[in-house]
Amino acid sequence: MTQPSDVTVRSTPQAVTAIADLTTIINGPLLTHFDELRAAAKVLIDPESWDGRSAVDFRTTVWPGYDRTLTELHTQLDQLRARLAEIQNEIQSAG
Repeated sequence: MTQPSDVTVRSTPQAVTAIADLTTIINGPLLTHFDELRAAAKVLIDPESWDGRSAVDFRTTVWPGYDRTLTELHTQLDQLRARLAEIQNEIQSAG
């Protein structure tokens, strides 16, 4: 992508650090917490561990929606991480 000649291209050390921080959070603690949420839910969706009318509702209606949301969020965060890397590479190439 070519930059018009009147556009300032900048990538401060703080910006580089912020990109690295976001990537670390997305790839590390955030995904770990997603896995922990799923592990806890796995116990709750097992009728041998937790059962009853409300537990069935959780297992069949409540949790599947949240699990889909976690999956979609994981996908979007991974896309954000990749896009940040692309933008940073473009800026470095232009600068």
